[in-house]
Amino acid sequence: MSNLPHVTAAQGFKAKADAYAKARPSYPMESIDFLQKLTKKTPSQTEMLDLGAGTGIMTRLLFEGGYTSLTAVEPVDAMRAKIGLPDNVSCLSGTSWSIPVKSQSQDVVMLAQCFHWFDDMKSLKEIHRVLKPGGLMVLIWNMESKRSPWVAQLRDLYEAYDGSAPQYRLGYWKHVFNEATDLYTPLQHETFQHDTLAKKSDVWTRITSKSYIAILDNHTQDILHEKVQRVIDEYQLEDEFIYPLDTDMYYCYKK
Repeated sequence: MSNLPHVTAAQGFKAKADAYAKARPSYPMESIDFLQKLTKKTPSQTEMLDLGAGTGIMTRLLFEGGYTSLTAVEPVDAMRAKIGLPDNVSCLSGTSWSIPVKSQSQDVVMLAQCFHWFDDMKSLKEIHRVLKPGGLMVLIWNMESKRSPWVAQLRDLYEAYDGSAPQYRLGYWKHVFNEATDLYTPLQHETFQHDTLAKKSDVWTRITSKSYIAILDNHTQDILHEKVQRVIDEYQLEDEFIYPLDTDMYYCYKK
């Protein structure tokens, strides 16, 4: 297996780092509050690693929540350049297969919107290496919610282009945990309703921030854009509206 990021992720996120930083939503504060219950430590006492940090959406939320002993690790240079945190927050180049921190140094490894890109045993073993005994691994994803009919229509349009790119929603990423029962406790799951305020222009920007859309040629993107616009017009979305999201959090502990 290659120790480089998946080609769709590397190319797509490099091309659309600006769109990702601008349009991707943050995560509900309820999930950060729940995280503290899982760690049983105050945020300032918690050594936190944000792995696959992207443009720092989760990193910033953790920092704002008091997790000041924080390290962000991200392999794509264009994404890492968008993180923009104080100098006392380490922001390092690295992957899930080679995490540039000491063994048994982290209370929590956070993986936001990313584990489906590297769902293999080598990653789980490397995360296990950097976690302290009994340390916590958290996997979290935002998903546009089909609770809303217009979102369901949009997802049917753009998800048709995902090709062979790994996708969280398909659940294949869970299979590797069947091989890791000696390393981790069983996965547990929490979900949060996370409806956010958005602008009409955010819809297309958010869609193009998806790596498998970002790598499409301009003509194909233009065709998809027209279809998306027709859905927006059909449902008469206001200039500002509620964008429904569901946030899934999975977690387990190092044995």
